Amino acid sequence: MFRILCKKNPYTFFLLFIQSFFALWAVSRAGHFSTRNVLTPVLFTSFFLYFKSISQLKTQKSHVFTKHVSTVALAVSFLFTLLFLLAGSSSLIESLDNRFFQFIILTACGAGFFSLIYNTLSLLFLFAAPYTLPLSPKLSAHMPLFSFFICLLCWFPYFLYEYPAIMTPDSINQFEQILHMIPYSNHHPWAHTMTIKALYSIGFFFTKDKNTSLAFFTLFQMCFMSGCTAWLIATLQKLKVKNAVCLFIIAFYALIPYHAVFAVTIWKDVMFSGAVLLFTTALTRLFFLSDASGFAADAPRGKIISCILYILSGIMICLFRSNGWYAFLFSAPFLLYAFRRQLKMAITLHLSILAVALIVKIPLMNIAQVTQPDFIESICIPLQQVARVICEAKELTPGQWESVHKVIDTTYIQELYAPGFADNMKELVRAGNPEYLTEHKGEYLALWLSLGLQYPGSYLQAHIDQTIGYWYPDVAYTVGDIDGITASATGAESRPLIGGPFVVKTKEILQKLGDMLPLYGLLFSMGSMFWAFILSIAIVCAKKQYNRCILFLPGASLILTLLIATPVASEFRYAYPLAYTLPLYLLSPFFPSSPQER
Repeated sequence: MFRILCKKNPYTFFLLFIQSFFALWAVSRAGHFSTRNVLTPVLFTSFFLYFKSISQLKTQKSHVFTKHVSTVALAVSFLFTLLFLLAGSSSLIESLDNRFFQFIILTACGAGFFSLIYNTLSLLFLFAAPYTLPLSPKLSAHMPLFSFFICLLCWFPYFLYEYPAIMTPDSINQFEQILHMIPYSNHHPWAHTMTIKALYSIGFFFTKDKNTSLAFFTLFQMCFMSGCTAWLIATLQKLKVKNAVCLFIIAFYALIPYHAVFAVTIWKDVMFSGAVLLFTTALTRLFFLSDASGFAADAPRGKIISCILYILSGIMICLFRSNGWYAFLFSAPFLLYAFRRQLKMAITLHLSILAVALIVKIPLMNIAQVTQPDFIESICIPLQQVARVICEAKELTPGQWESVHKVIDTTYIQELYAPGFADNMKELVRAGNPEYLTEHKGEYLALWLSLGLQYPGSYLQAHIDQTIGYWYPDVAYTVGDIDGITASATGAESRPLIGGPFVVKTKEILQKLGDMLPLYGLLFSMGSMFWAFILSIAIVCAKKQYNRCILFLPGASLILTLLIATPVASEFRYAYPLAYTLPLYLLSPFFPSSPQER
């Protein structure tokens, strides 16, 4: 076969050979295969045939794989290759001390990863670029209701096992505020705390029992989250998506175990994630089910419901997480521009959201004497970067040391610094002189910039360590393995309504399947979901459906805030909005053309 191909087109043979060789080199280094491993010729042959088949397909479908599609594939391939190298460079060059050899290995691996990714994306775009979801004339009118109840049914055993709820230290802190054991604080969003309090108060009015009252909120949250999935399914039905696709999406929400665990966990991140799905779904209705006059295909009742849910979910995004407020502010101008043909409606919706959010954030919180998070909470990554420079014993000028010592005692910084976990550095600053830092922000901005210019490598590595879980798939962390209620003086305690070895073992197996089953495990990876998110945008761009990028803007804004200010490198709940909205992102490039695109 190789001889025949070589005779027909020596250039093609040589190119395929080089691509396959570097792909093998990259996979061998990443997988820690020895050069003598018997699988290497098998892998090389597989890569050669894989690349050859894709090359032939691109020739056959040149009308699909245009220069524009190729450019998109090249850009995304470069991005993914860069992420591979940033995340895995230390592993790829392990045991090599010579800078020249390190450079050779990283260059070779980069070329190999790029070949694999580019060819795979080419194959994806060959089929995805011309594809549109077929319209289904036969739709089930009861599918949204079925979605609502099947999610509740599948999540209910977790509610019984974790009754009245799962509560971590964050949850306990909010419950202590509700019981007036500590003052109100917006460190954990006050609006979310008040939502818990409202449901808890209703429960306590009827039961006079703390644990049963907490269950009122848990059941409300379960209904809210399942209601969000039902709204998504109802929207897909409006767009005439086939019942089989809707059933597959329902299974994703009902059967993936971490959805059930989060549904019974008292965290701000849970309802916030539901709000992001609601907001993005309402945005999808605005985009696909309206014309210049507004909601021609969804009026009049649908228009009212969609607008109400858009406003409510937008308010929740602004108030239920601090980064949600910044993400909304960033997104709003682009959303207004995208709906400039319906500008009056768009302005009304966004001003309504901003007005309610500002009323809660300023006068209501002032009346309730809610304390705001300190400045230290917002500078996690700069703290980690400066700490990295100090821990690596880099040289600082006397002036730089003076600025550092005005704020913190560096005696224990080596012991306390943890890559990927900023809380230690935050507490070290709080134990020092945080007031000076807050009052002299300009001085410390200059310190941060000067150290970054001196030691960009340390800053880059600190940023990678602090954010890697959100953008690289192969990072180990647990998802949804929390249980029970953290012990406290609040009186809240776990009272399981079901239990026993069978229940415990079943839950344990369901949680471990993500680590055991290939492909399925990708659903437990924030990095994989981020890549799927980027691929969805890439397909939209490959199809030249640029207006649809607006559907990804809220999610992209939230990811951006994590990359700027996350306190933990691999906390799945922080990226849960991405996971909860994932089915809509994946389908968005394949919906039929909307009035906004005509």
